[in-house]
Amino acid sequence: MTTLVGNDGIDGLSGHECPHCGSEALRPELVKSAFFQGDRLVVVEGIPALVCSSCGERFYDDATATALDLLHGAGFPGECAVTHVQVPVFSFSHRVPRELVSAALEQT
Repeated sequence: MTTLVGNDGIDGLSGHECPHCGSEALRPELVKSAFFQGDRLVVVEGIPALVCSSCGERFYDDATATALDLLHGAGFPGECAVTHVQVPVFSFSHRVPRELVSAALEQT
């Protein structure tokens, strides 16, 4: 999850600058976001947010962030899903130079 807005909600940022890019072009919008629950990828849609028109940063109020945390904590129960999508999976391993893979593995 990205930046959270305080108790004033997303409307508390209306007329203010985006803390990331300084733009004043913040607009309310319903967004979707992807989350991982272990190896499982889930998408949540219809999330109320304030979105910066310049950089795309999203801001959520406390109630929305709490609801998303509770949904995540509940494991995104399958019986609550409104639909299912297929997601293609690609491997990037053959595009990465071996020395970068080795260096990354040494750091873990």
